[in-house]
Amino acid sequence: MYQIVILDAIGDKAVILRSTLETRVRDLNLDPSNDIEFLAANELHRLDADCPRAGVLFSDGSAGQTFAAEVQTLLDSHAVVIPAVTSLIGFASKVPAALQATNGLELDPADPNLEKVAGLVLELLGLLRKRRRLFISYKRSESAAVAQQLYHALDERSFDVFLDTLSVRPADQFQEQLWHRMTDSDVVVLLYTLSVHSSGWVEKEIERASGMKITVLQLIWPGVPRDPKTQLFEPLYLDNGDFDPAHGGQLVAAKAAGVCTLVESLRASSLARRESELVGTLRERAGKLNLTTAVQPTRHVDVHTDGNTFTRVIPAVGVPDSESFHVSALAPAGGVAPKQVVLLYDSMNVTAAWRTHLDWLHDYLPVKTVKALDVDQWLGTL
Repeated sequence: MYQIVILDAIGDKAVILRSTLETRVRDLNLDPSNDIEFLAANELHRLDADCPRAGVLFSDGSAGQTFAAEVQTLLDSHAVVIPAVTSLIGFASKVPAALQATNGLELDPADPNLEKVAGLVLELLGLLRKRRRLFISYKRSESAAVAQQLYHALDERSFDVFLDTLSVRPADQFQEQLWHRMTDSDVVVLLYTLSVHSSGWVEKEIERASGMKITVLQLIWPGVPRDPKTQLFEPLYLDNGDFDPAHGGQLVAAKAAGVCTLVESLRASSLARRESELVGTLRERAGKLNLTTAVQPTRHVDVHTDGNTFTRVIPAVGVPDSESFHVSALAPAGGVAPKQVVLLYDSMNVTAAWRTHLDWLHDYLPVKTVKALDVDQWLGTL
């Protein structure tokens, strides 16, 4: 179903990337042995025009240029190739001419398992959404310095990070924007300080994140006991040596980098959990109406009203936008055409203005929207 080409001029990266990708694919409830095909440089004759495909070139010197023919073959097949180099200095000498205008990815020593590369590959294949949104939950009086440090560190790694003091515009409705951005986040980073539960905002954010099945990375300050309500969160225990008193109580650089890498590794499982919630609700409700559903390898659900007629449902994690509609419109390609295509999303915490916008798009675009709350009503019309 998906093809990944790894061209390794460094020598030790292909095995690492494959292992990490296999783990992330399992997080997405796919079987790497059946759903993913890994190809080496001498196997490009097996490229399938009907399969989504992506390539990675690892290089730390001129040896990367020896893969010029393979890179060109991939580009000619309309695959995107990620040039991943140990340093961006002298980038043009490390990659074939066909990649010299491409934005290179500098490998991070704090990311030995190549989590960022794996995430980008899965984004190119459409298995992870391209929007990389995070939400930092914290108590200002206790952890503002670390919150702002992580904001900038994650921003440098191409994440769109929500931090209340920097991300809400004046005159916006604060709480509504808070829930909207949390809904559209892949992971919540919770700075779990001593008095965090005394903040009404943080308490509500913890409850909302749990209810929306968003993965929460819980950074636990030294000596702070975990509340039983957080037992399903992903814990990362900090000790006194993880803080740098010379920089206002921020984390030392190595620990901050490790947090960023851990966030990368949690994205796939977080998105899969939320998608499974949408799909599970749909299939349960359809079953009660004696409708047959089939989950396809391309991650959409076909709802059959009879042997020949079906509706294709695209589960949309987070807040849908115009790209969500575009991707959904492409889903029916190949095979028998569905009766209709709909975008299923959870509208619970989406701002009223955005729901109005989606309703307007519903009236004018061929792809329709269905709110998770309205699934029963919608299924009754099929």
